[in-house]
Amino acid sequence: MCGLLVSKGKGNNEFIRHRGEITNSTEIKGLTFIHNLLPITGEQTHQPFTAGDIVCLYNGEIYNHKFKKSDGENLIPLYRKYGINFPKHLDGEFAIALYDFGNDTALFITDPFATKPLWRNGIECASYKSGVGGNQIYPNMIEAVSISTGKLITKGHYHKWDWNQFKATYDDWFKAFENSIRKKAINGCFIGLSSGYDSGAISKEMLKQGIRFKAYSILNNEDSNIIMRRARGVYEFEEITPNIEARWLLKQRLEEVPYKVAGEKTVLDDIASLGLADICYKANREGKKVLLSGQGADEIIGDYKLYPKQSNFKGIFPEKLMEWTNFSGGLQRDYLNKEEYVGGAFSIETRYPFLDKDLVQEFLWLKPELKNRNYKAPIFEYLNINGVPYDKEVKRGFRPQSI
Repeated sequence: MCGLLVSKGKGNNEFIRHRGEITNSTEIKGLTFIHNLLPITGEQTHQPFTAGDIVCLYNGEIYNHKFKKSDGENLIPLYRKYGINFPKHLDGEFAIALYDFGNDTALFITDPFATKPLWRNGIECASYKSGVGGNQIYPNMIEAVSISTGKLITKGHYHKWDWNQFKATYDDWFKAFENSIRKKAINGCFIGLSSGYDSGAISKEMLKQGIRFKAYSILNNEDSNIIMRRARGVYEFEEITPNIEARWLLKQRLEEVPYKVAGEKTVLDDIASLGLADICYKANREGKKVLLSGQGADEIIGDYKLYPKQSNFKGIFPEKLMEWTNFSGGLQRDYLNKEEYVGGAFSIETRYPFLDKDLVQEFLWLKPELKNRNYKAPIFEYLNINGVPYDKEVKRGFRPQSI
């Protein structure tokens, strides 16, 4: 994870800078390009990337292209080869701002779920709204803008989901989940280990793949017996308690962003944000940089069956499927912003195994009867096959004690 900012002046890097550890600022053709680097993949490589009249800033991870120093070094060559359609050839979690001064075009791009936030105001852009104002780039979107006039040239989706439901087993979903963890997990990463379905599956798959990770838990309202049973064999495990400094830092580093979840007005109004801050603060102090999150499982696989007011299908997927509100917008958008803004306050890169595009597509292809067989049906089957303890159809979530 990194933080980026492109502005005609200085812009506002106050909140964005916490997403990285090293800040680089460069002026090119009347624009200031600021990049806050969190070095994780490859060698420490400062941005922007440049080639002739093309300048590119990037935040995230690209999983499907080899590189010498940085995965981001592939972006300009791919743009030169495929033009505006180059995101079709990317598998990753990313926000990209690419300026082709020779063709008077700026491109602003997010991955299929916009896991990395990007805001645009004319030809200016930033990881957070406070950087330049404007509007957030929505998931799976390319916006092309004239550099000279600042006017929108075109925008559109680059990835098409297949909504046909025809697969009669969970086998391919299991394989895609294994591959998603293999891509996103690294030795030294961490998770928040709850007694729910999602973290249980992520933890088990990392154990199966021999990945050395740390699990942090907040036991306040969780089933401690299940958590302790899951923690067996985990390389490191620790119970987290409320931390005054973590919460003070969060308030100092967190700008107010729209948040519609359960009537709450800001990310700070969600008590789960405080628990996530406690975990990320401790992980940061221990030199950990990558968090694997269960975000997306509730919105896509579970459809909030246990919370009918938040559900689109009331947990029953229809025979004819099409994109629903929480698939990439709605609660998905709000909760992703929470994960990114809270993690970003502590220089933590969050990765989302359940939002891997291949894994999501495998879920969409499952026949309705397989989707509806159980709550979070493919995860439920995975837990049973792999002997992971769980409470059936129970979701608690981390709700830390107040200080």
